Amino acid sequence: MRDRFDEIRAERDVRSVEPAVYNRDPHAGLWKQIALGIVVGYLALGVLSAVGWAVFVRFALGGLQFALP
Repeated sequence: MRDRFDEIRAERDVRSVEPAVYNRDPHAGLWKQIALGIVVGYLALGVLSAVGWAVFVRFALGGLQFALP
């Protein structure tokens, strides 16, 4: 009996696990990234502005004394 090893493969014959409908648009999630960037940027500028105003008020009003009669 003759052995035939020509058609032996290590991998299985399985179908691709990719979904049948695949959105091939490279900019599909771009609007989410833009929206997230706007929100994060707005929050970062708000925090920096609050810190800046706090420092300004501390230096501007630091030398004042309030005298009550």
